[in-house]
Parts: sequence; C-alpha cells; structure tokens
Amino acid sequence: MRRSITALIPAASLLAGLLVVAIVPSVAATSCTPTGFVRDSTNLTAAVINPSTTVTGEVNAIGCNIGVYFSTGTGLVSSANIHGANYFGVVVNGAAVDVTNSSIHDIGETPLNGTQHGVGIYYAYGSTSSGTIGGNMIWNYQKGGIVANGSGVSVAISNNTVTGQGPVSWIAQNGIQIGYGASASVMWNTVSGNSYTGASTVSGGIIVVGGPGYGVGTPYTTGTQIVGNTVVNNDIGVWLTNLADWYGDPATTATNVKVVNNTISNAGLSNGYGGFGYQAGVADQGNNDKIIANTISGAGYLACPSSAYCVPIGADPSFTNNVKVHANVVN
Repeated sequence: MRRSITALIPAASLLAGLLVVAIVPSVAATSCTPTGFVRDSTNLTAAVINPSTTVTGEVNAIGCNIGVYFSTGTGLVSSANIHGANYFGVVVNGAAVDVTNSSIHDIGETPLNGTQHGVGIYYAYGSTSSGTIGGNMIWNYQKGGIVANGSGVSVAISNNTVTGQGPVSWIAQNGIQIGYGASASVMWNTVSGNSYTGASTVSGGIIVVGGPGYGVGTPYTTGTQIVGNTVVNNDIGVWLTNLADWYGDPATTATNVKVVNNTISNAGLSNGYGGFGYQAGVADQGNNDKIIANTISGAGYLACPSSAYCVPIGADPSFTNNVKVHANVVN
C-alpha cells in the first residue's frame, strides 16, 4: 500500500512529550508547591493548586512548572492572566473545570526552546477530566496551545485564539490537539502560526490523533467535530491521524471525525519535511471521516514549488478509509 507522506512521520516525532480558586487578583513572586503530577520524572510544582473559588486576575507562575493545577472537584478559571510556568499554564487532571475569557501566555522555557513541553491548557491523559475552554487568548507557548488527551477526557473548545511562533526551526508546535480517545468539539476558534522549518516533522493547527499506531492499546480518537474554525499559516491546517499500526495504515473501525465549514489558508511554503516540505489544508488518515464545505486557499497549499508536496486536501483512498469529501471550495 502506498503511504501518505504523513504516514512516514514517526509518532514520536509528531507529538513527542504530548503528547487557585481563592479569588486571585494578583499572584506575584509566587511560591511553588509540588502537585504529585509527574512529568520527565519530576514532581511538577504549581503556583495555585485546587482552588476553592474562581481563579481570576494575574497568576504569575515564574519559577513554577504549572500555573494552576486542578485534580479534584469542580473549578473555574475566568478573566485570568496566567503566565511564566515552564510546563503548563492550566492542568486539569481528574476535575471538571471551565477555562474562559483568559490570557495564557509565556508557557515554556526562557527563551522558548525545543524541549517537548510548554502547553497553555492541558486536560490530562489518564484522567477523567471535563470542561469548556472558551474565549481565551493563548500565545507564546513552547509546544502546544490546547491539548486534551485520553479516553476519560471530554471538552468543548470554542472561540479561542491560539497563536503559534512559526515558522520556527527549534520545535514543531501544535495549536489544538485532541488525542488518544478524548471526546471533543472544536468550534469557531482562530488557530495560526504553527509551522516548523526543520526536516524531521511538521506542525499542525488542529490535530486529532490516536490508535495503535501511536502505541499498543492506544484508543482511536472518534467523533471529534471541527466546525467553523479559521486556521491560518499552519503546516497542516487540520490533521486527522488515527493509525491502526506503526506502518501508518488508517483506522480499521469508524472514527467519524467531521471537518466542516472551516476556513483554512496558508500564504507560502515554510515547512522543510524531508528536505523538501509538506503542507496540507486538511490531511486525513482515518475511517469514515467527513471533510465537507471547507474553504481552502493560499500558495502554501495550492502553489508550492514542484519539489515540495502541498495539497489542499490529502485524503487519497490509498491511505485513508471511506472518507467523504464534499462541497469544499479551493481557491
């Protein structure tokens, strides 16, 4: 079977590393408390842990690994300004938390580098976490803007602005990631600037990822609805990658991801995958996914140099199953 170029990108290269409520008008010169949440063999610290009232105002997490950490009960982050942590802005690990109308920025090392951490909002793999992520501004992150991973996670992500650094050579950033069995809707967001100039992989604006191809027993990510988003200057605008095995074969059962009424554009070639570059408005490896009524434009998907591989929609039957592609506008 002929593989798509996306199937040739190792999962480890694609998403390595991925993948307070007292009223807090200002948290400055903060202390950092261990959370019990371990990454890279380190018990990560947080500026604010399991707050009992709404988190609002400034949360200065400089010196901490996490800005705000939730592991129990319910919570709300609203009209907050969270910045300075090197691993995560907000972590929800087994709680029901809404994150709304907040600014989350400068999440990563100083300066940002290629270490595979630094995510604005993270609903954690292995947890039963849920919530609404809406109306936020997320920028200057190291690895990712919003990530929801794992079969116990359920989120609604809408009306956020997620802005990457790209094009950059030091890390492949991703804007919004739904992964490894998470349940999600992704609607009316603006996602831009996730672009990697290196040769080893690509960045994605909105990514749906799952299946045994990313590890034995890893669940597919099914039923995600990606609707009405504006996706600008990302290597792959919307990337659906549910893999059955490490060869890159697509899902053997229906994943039923819907990509509908999105506006996806890219002004030019910036990715350097394989030494030549790969970019796509929508790339699909799944089963019974729907790509319908999207508008895809720009030289970065339609008019790359002949040495590069650029397509508005990458959904060839040789690398995806039963895909439905209808009524898209390419200009």
